[in-house]
Amino acid sequence: MSLPEDDKKMGALKREWAAARIVVIGGLIVAVAVAGYFVYRARQQQLAAEQPVVHATVVRPKLDTKVLARVELAVCTAELLRAKDVGAIPSYGELASAQLLRAGDAPRRFICEAKTHLTNYFISADVLCDKLADPRCVSIYRVANKEKQLIYSRPE
Repeated sequence: MSLPEDDKKMGALKREWAAARIVVIGGLIVAVAVAGYFVYRARQQQLAAEQPVVHATVVRPKLDTKVLARVELAVCTAELLRAKDVGAIPSYGELASAQLLRAGDAPRRFICEAKTHLTNYFISADVLCDKLADPRCVSIYRVANKEKQLIYSRPE
């Protein structure tokens, strides 16, 4: 063997060893990273299991009773006026109370009580918008008397 041939073999051998070191060191780094990930994940699961579960409670803001009473009066008055317009309640009918009896079974549906000297009426209406003075914003759903006889029902 000649010297130049040995130099070629040594150069190739050095490159092979450099590539082998890169593969081994790179593989070791990847193995350590994967092992670190699994240790980290196990630690996070352990910490999550140790922490007590806190149930969030919803705190509703306090409503001013005076403002609430005025809103209820406005809604009931709008319902009464609209019920008079459709002819379900006589024109001399008035509110039995200025309070909403209860919210209806649909969103934005409210029930108010009106009365005449003969009987009481229960008006169920949908409030469609915020302008209660506009007749299109209050849609009467049903009107019944105190004996639960249906007087008016909105056509579907």
